[in-house]
Amino acid sequence: MSGDSIVVDTSLIINLFNGIEEVQDLLTGRTLFVSIISEIEVLSFSGLSITDKDLLRDFISKCHVVDIEPAIKELTIEIRAKSKVKLPAAIIAATAIYYDLPLFTMDKGFKRLDDLQAVILSL
Repeated sequence: MSGDSIVVDTSLIINLFNGIEEVQDLLTGRTLFVSIISEIEVLSFSGLSITDKDLLRDFISKCHVVDIEPAIKELTIEIRAKSKVKLPAAIIAATAIYYDLPLFTMDKGFKRLDDLQAVILSL
């Protein structure tokens, strides 16, 4: 994969749409991969307006949305067996590991996963 390709998780997408400029700057010009889990999480938040959902869908349409392929499923099982992280986080991490891409996140919980190239942003 190209050096400008990254996986973004739910926390980063939320903060992008909350107007955090540093997140916008970080993502500009990169090829973005999003786990189907993050897509489901952000689009299912209660209280989203139709406009918010449309903006999120537009953003996601410009990303590579990754389904749970058999290899990602197996990696997820390994991650959960080793680390006991929650299932959505394990699937997102497995997606990044499978594609050998860094995961950009604001969730410090990903630090626990040794095989993951996690870039933890703190603002």
